[in-house]
Amino acid sequence: MVVFHLRPESVPGGYVGVDVFFVISGFLITAHLLRELQGTGTVRLGRFWARRARRLLPAALTVLLVTLVACWFIAPVGDLPRFVRETLWSALYIENWALAGSAVDYLAAESQPSPLQHYWSLSVEEQFYLAWPLLLLASTWAAARISGLLAARGTRSSVRAPGVVTGAAVVLGLVLVASLSWSVLATAVDPSPAYFATTTRAWEFAAGGLLAVLAARTSTGVPAPLAVRLVAAWAGFAGIGVAAFAFSGSTPFPGLAAALPVCGTLAVIWAAAPATGASPTVLLARGPVQWLGDRSYALYLWHWPVFVLGSFALVRTADAPQSLMLLGLALLLAEVTTRWVELPIRSGAPAQWRPARVLPAAAAAMSVVLLAAGLGLPAAEARVAVEQARIEALVDAPPPCFGADELLDAVGCAADTAARQDETGGAADGAVDPSAAPSGVPGGAPAARAAIVPDQSLADAPPDRCITDIRAAAFDVCSYGATAADATRTIALLGDSHAEQWLPGFIEAASSAGWRLIVATKSSCPFSDAERTEASLSDEVLAQMRSGCASWNRDALALLEDDPEIDTVVVSARARNPVVAPDGARWQDVAAAAYAQRWADLPSTVEHILVIRDTPTMAADVLSCVRDEAVPEVACARDRDEALVEDPQFDAARRSEDPRVVAVDLTDALCAGDTCSPVIGGVLAYRDTHHLSWVYAATLAPAIERVLDSLPDDPAAAGSGSAPSAG
Repeated sequence: MVVFHLRPESVPGGYVGVDVFFVISGFLITAHLLRELQGTGTVRLGRFWARRARRLLPAALTVLLVTLVACWFIAPVGDLPRFVRETLWSALYIENWALAGSAVDYLAAESQPSPLQHYWSLSVEEQFYLAWPLLLLASTWAAARISGLLAARGTRSSVRAPGVVTGAAVVLGLVLVASLSWSVLATAVDPSPAYFATTTRAWEFAAGGLLAVLAARTSTGVPAPLAVRLVAAWAGFAGIGVAAFAFSGSTPFPGLAAALPVCGTLAVIWAAAPATGASPTVLLARGPVQWLGDRSYALYLWHWPVFVLGSFALVRTADAPQSLMLLGLALLLAEVTTRWVELPIRSGAPAQWRPARVLPAAAAAMSVVLLAAGLGLPAAEARVAVEQARIEALVDAPPPCFGADELLDAVGCAADTAARQDETGGAADGAVDPSAAPSGVPGGAPAARAAIVPDQSLADAPPDRCITDIRAAAFDVCSYGATAADATRTIALLGDSHAEQWLPGFIEAASSAGWRLIVATKSSCPFSDAERTEASLSDEVLAQMRSGCASWNRDALALLEDDPEIDTVVVSARARNPVVAPDGARWQDVAAAAYAQRWADLPSTVEHILVIRDTPTMAADVLSCVRDEAVPEVACARDRDEALVEDPQFDAARRSEDPRVVAVDLTDALCAGDTCSPVIGGVLAYRDTHHLSWVYAATLAPAIERVLDSLPDDPAAAGSGSAPSAG
């Protein structure tokens, strides 16, 4: 897991280490509980939970508290509230459910990782420790009841009465079948939440538990010759290795795929191969491996916060030497935590404490972390509000050549840069010698990196947001700008998230020009009757998306029919989102026809239909590139031909004979010459690979206002065509 988190490309399926750990836990804890149940007929729950708390909580809570403090000083301000919330969820050991509820993709390249995200597996583990003894107690009680009934009926001689082990086998078998079935179904339906859910992972604990049951029923220990056990051990390690190197982020997981590392782990445990001769466990007996094993828990706790916060502190993705340095720091912290936190509590005076003392002490320690996070959350949100206000003030009164202005007034910005260079006798801050400008980059690239606005953590945190979730059935409508009575024109902005991304610019333009702006957008739902499809989505999610999109389109049409004051409709959509097409047909052609039909359906009160071309697409690692490169304007730019793809909606608008339809191309406000850069005029232009940041969208307001002002009063007389370009 540590190697996977440090260099995912080297072990793309390294996340299966968690599954290995779950199986081992299921085996060890079940074996321990069965011995106690067979010896005493019960489980001393207080003692069991106290031992787990004494073993696990001190180090876990220490790391949480230290990480919380470090986040306050190192983490990007926009991410800080989320990190504080995850501290709360982690301290309560419900981090996995919090992540499942927000449908975080644990392996997504574009997700900004949380330094506490790895606590999801510890949360699953703690929930297992809470439920497992109760489950086995219930199985023992049920077995005893059945035995009593059989004895009362005098059938003991003909029907063998179930014992502790048999009862456990039945219950764990039921858990395995139910959880595995649910895991397969949930992974197919909605893999992101399924990855974190306890219910999709319980079968892995049950698999280990059933192996413990098998061992308990075998009086001679491992019932197989050494040669067989060695083969099983090698096969088990091979299975885990294949999963670690052959699986990747695209592998549906957990589901059936998890059976490979689970079965591999079961084979290794079952083999119990001695650490001698040809056994694969020889390596595990080596001193360095034993040393690492003794510190594995602390290392797991520390490695992820160190890697994530280290990247924040470096303000870049760690290179190989820096990664080794961070790994060394994680090992050092693991050693310190093991020696001075874990061992004193496990072996010192606290080891003699009775459960009545351990459990209140554990609750008190948890309360310290919860209190710190609870008090820190409003303070973190206040810091975000201050930074947001600063950025909003900058957008309202921008300096020259800020954001899109660098492209919209390229000549003036180049002259301004040259004048400042003449005044200072060299390159001004954030400026360059225009003569050294690379082709297609207005004014050149900065000689030294200046602060880029906004920080990546705030690129998707606009003051206003108006979009319905992909699965939601609601039809949300937002209104901005002038009132209906005072508006010079009423505009409706409709479409998917690639329509909503323009919202900050339209709000600014509406405020300046006295327009009334109506907004209704829905994720992955263009203003069209074409049926969306997406290979990465399950059938259930796809069905929800299609149903919700069809309903949203009906409501959007009704909105336009019910409000005759809406004279202008603005639409945009992601060009890469495919639709269902009959065999032999291009989905782009089907989509274009559906768009044209939708525009024909609009009421006559709509005088103008503006179709904005989709934004260029950046490289998959664009945000990492911007963070890492000294001159991201150049280093992270893409050729215009690669960044722009076929846009069915824009192409339909260009071909349309409807005089109301106008194709609007703002690409010149996003690309300079032959290149499209993710940083323009000191502004981070993208929040991910294909959505504009809200700050850059706001700087497009002058271009938007210019386009709207150029519309003819009589579209029929002017004829269809394209509005003036952004420049």
